[in-house]
Amino acid sequence: MKPTQLESKDGRKIATRHANPKDARDLHNGFRQVVEEGLWLPTLAPNASVADWVTWIQRTNHCREVLLVAHVDDLYAGHLTLQPEEWTASKHVAKLGIIVLSDFRNIGVGRELMLEAETAAIEREFAKIVLSTFETNSMALSLYESLGYQVVGRRVRHFRMPKGFIDEVLMEKVLNV
Repeated sequence: MKPTQLESKDGRKIATRHANPKDARDLHNGFRQVVEEGLWLPTLAPNASVADWVTWIQRTNHCREVLLVAHVDDLYAGHLTLQPEEWTASKHVAKLGIIVLSDFRNIGVGRELMLEAETAAIEREFAKIVLSTFETNSMALSLYESLGYQVVGRRVRHFRMPKGFIDEVLMEKVLNV
């Protein structure tokens, strides 16, 4: 995947590319910020260090995992991961995770990361992407549906968050390969 750049809804430049070890601190801090919001991720406290992020980034150079980073006007805005399913019979399936910092939501960062992820998935010989989100994350659900992801299930009261139980919505997209 070649680095890409396009204009956001508010006129700023969104650039996406594969992460490199110099991005580790930004990815670490960004993940922490989103976890601290307590609204979007099923973890209450991040436990990875910057060194763990460096290791993960380096590993993606030698396996099928994908770790993309997005910048808006040279500021870290978010990142996306694709990880292969663990079963041999489903190695054509990638699990997607995405975060976008609050200052960069609703301007196209998530959409650009998702589109680049599909390109990277095909390059890494994935034929399907699966993801999940909280039922309360209408912004994410709308984005995923607009990109052709289908709801395939729901795990009722799956996460116990500070504000109570939340259902997990399961989605997938079969890629044109």
